[in-house]
Amino acid sequence: MSGANHIVEGGGTQTAPGGTRRNLDLGTPPRVAAIAKLRSAARRNPLATLGICCVLVFAIFAIFAPLIAPFDPAQIDLPRRLMRPSALHWFGTDELGRDILSRVIYGARLSMFVGVSVVVGSLGIGLIIGAIAGFYGGRVDRFVNVILMNAFLSFPGILLAIAFVAFVGPGIMNLVLALAIGGWVGYARLVRAQVLAVREREFVEASRALGASDFRVVARHILPNIIQPVLVQGAIGMAGAVLAEATMSFLGLGVPPPAASWGSMLNDARSHLFDAPHLVLFPAAAVMLAVLSFNFIGDALRDFLDPRSRIEAGL
Repeated sequence: MSGANHIVEGGGTQTAPGGTRRNLDLGTPPRVAAIAKLRSAARRNPLATLGICCVLVFAIFAIFAPLIAPFDPAQIDLPRRLMRPSALHWFGTDELGRDILSRVIYGARLSMFVGVSVVVGSLGIGLIIGAIAGFYGGRVDRFVNVILMNAFLSFPGILLAIAFVAFVGPGIMNLVLALAIGGWVGYARLVRAQVLAVREREFVEASRALGASDFRVVARHILPNIIQPVLVQGAIGMAGAVLAEATMSFLGLGVPPPAASWGSMLNDARSHLFDAPHLVLFPAAAVMLAVLSFNFIGDALRDFLDPRSRIEAGL
């Protein structure tokens, strides 16, 4: 064989007619190639890698909290109140002698549950309303976009959540419902804009010409083509949901005590900000890490799912 077309078996390189050599993965197992791609992506975006690691840690805390927490988060031990971090209590104790590390771990369970539930609820409502408005257009779109969405946007989402919880009472399901009601508009506007851009495409017109129902057209042809920006918005929305849950708990409108919540821990620590700063430091750090992690993941998803960014990164 000529040198211009020489191929090394089991991988190796190939020399193109112009003299350019390029790597071949003919003999590389798919699993090894996938691991190599993951390592390459991790090196390109270390912040996303850090965010994924932190989210995995919080998820492990949420799932295995009873096995990981060294103490009962509601156990009161007044002789040990306001202890600084030590070998026995790594994060110290609060004003009632409860172990802060155990409460931070159980707080991760609450924050992850509320965050996932709020994003799923908001995304479900926004997906349905936005798809209907974008697909049918006309009067339906004007009513949804001009009247309904603007009515919700005229009030801050956190203010709607506070009013709702104040009316129905505190509780974890009431908190999820309140935050979902205040957060669906952003998803609905995104879905509406994407549906408006896709509904006139040739494959959608072809599906209509073949007699497909409106539901089939939306579910089989439109939604799969708009899911990428929705996933990015959902990842970033998790950060907002975690922060909103902490805010509501800080205001006393979250899950009632003695349930451990990062926001309620910050509220309890206000009176000991200077004499026992560790009461504020650890729950505040947990909130910060969770919010930053989901933001890093959202940014990485946006770059990864954008074809132009992938071409520039060589993916």
